[in-house]
Amino acid sequence: MPHLCNNVSLGFIYAFLAVFMPLFVVIDPFGALVLFLGMTSGMTPEARKTVTKDASFYGFIILLFFALVGRYILLFFGISTEALELAGGLILLIMGIQMVREGDRPKSQGGNVELDAGIVPLATPLLAGPGAISLVIILMSRPFYPDQILTIISVGLLFIIVFVFFSLSERILKIMGPKSMKAITRIFGLLVAGFAIQYMLLAMQGLGILTVP
Repeated sequence: MPHLCNNVSLGFIYAFLAVFMPLFVVIDPFGALVLFLGMTSGMTPEARKTVTKDASFYGFIILLFFALVGRYILLFFGISTEALELAGGLILLIMGIQMVREGDRPKSQGGNVELDAGIVPLATPLLAGPGAISLVIILMSRPFYPDQILTIISVGLLFIIVFVFFSLSERILKIMGPKSMKAITRIFGLLVAGFAIQYMLLAMQGLGILTVP
């Protein structure tokens, strides 16, 4: 009996990691923290807390929504995952260019950026982007019911991790200082633009427009 319990426990851990790790890599809480620091370096602590809550909550809601009904929505509207990748890549590209030019969070879009940044672009397309949306739809399409439950649990756990990381950002900002953050933001803006181009290249590859030798 103990041997059987150990096998069951190992099987559960393996099944959980098989779902959790791909989602962890795609959502990338470490990379998201870096970009969060760059975008919120000029914000007040209160605004940063609001952005942290919005990014974590709405990112989770978006992925949960697509996990439950995403496959049917895409089929109904005839939208491909490549189209999502192109759209998300374009949004990230605009954001990256603005970060490089301004050395701060994007300001030229108008509106109250401090209140909106948690939803766009942090919750989506950064955290709950085309890659993450596509992955949860694929995981939820598996025929095994436990995999679907583990997918929802993994998404919730990952956004708890994101919330903790973002909540610790104030301490990091105090250590680094505003001038350093402006320089780093420009560098991260270049990385964001690189992520955007990569999304778009993957989409074109999936559509057969671009071939990799």
